[in-house]
Amino acid sequence: MKLHLLDLGRLDYDEGWPLAAGGVSTASQPEPGAARRTVAMIAALIEHPKAGPVLFDTGAAPNYKELWPPVVQELFAISRYDAEHRLDNALGAAGFGVDDIRAVVLSHLHLDHAGGLELFRGRDVPVYVHADELRNGFYGVATGQDVGAYLPHYLDFSLNWQPLHGDHVELFDGFELHRLPGHTPGLLGARVDLANAGTHILTSDQFHLRDNYEGPQPLGWLLRDHAAWWRSYRHVRTLADRTGATLVFGHDADVLAELRREPAYD
Repeated sequence: MKLHLLDLGRLDYDEGWPLAAGGVSTASQPEPGAARRTVAMIAALIEHPKAGPVLFDTGAAPNYKELWPPVVQELFAISRYDAEHRLDNALGAAGFGVDDIRAVVLSHLHLDHAGGLELFRGRDVPVYVHADELRNGFYGVATGQDVGAYLPHYLDFSLNWQPLHGDHVELFDGFELHRLPGHTPGLLGARVDLANAGTHILTSDQFHLRDNYEGPQPLGWLLRDHAAWWRSYRHVRTLADRTGATLVFGHDADVLAELRREPAYD
């Protein structure tokens, strides 16, 4: 089994989104100024010896400028999206095409993680997502109460949705999914056990940045359930301590650059 990390572009946002109390005013510094962060959109391709090429997350839709609501583009500006960041081109650089993908696994259904699903329409590729996340996403779009984080253009019945249940699922040999609620109800992290490079944990937005894990500093405005986030934090911490895992944080551009010095891990 091999792991390829895919660089799908850059987002620019206020530091208060990923970090609790980011840019907060204090008595001694009442006007600290708004710090901003440039972060990466990250996906992963897993070459599985039995299941075939498996894609974990899909990034933003190539035509995000037309699909993302203006307020979202203001708050979460895609500051870099070159040809190399398109999902199909990123897969090509790893030696694969969209037609080669045998399964798509989504950590959650937010627009910067699931937007690339449009490339899989009409292909009947199984799209695995936690049942809680699937319900939350469809409900949010149907009622209009969470349109922006979720978008209707990829939440439709033409895709081959495969809902997952429970807190831990070994989807394929050596490829486990762990439910990590907090950012969304059904967010999934992935554990990949590689023969030579050891265990890697793809945390998705449980930890946007290294700071979230190593502080630990919880998510800021992106946090939906504070108590659940801390339970998920302890679960990942225990798993990482037990396995000596390398953690791939959901949007940390510096960590992505460090890990991509080797094009693939096996």
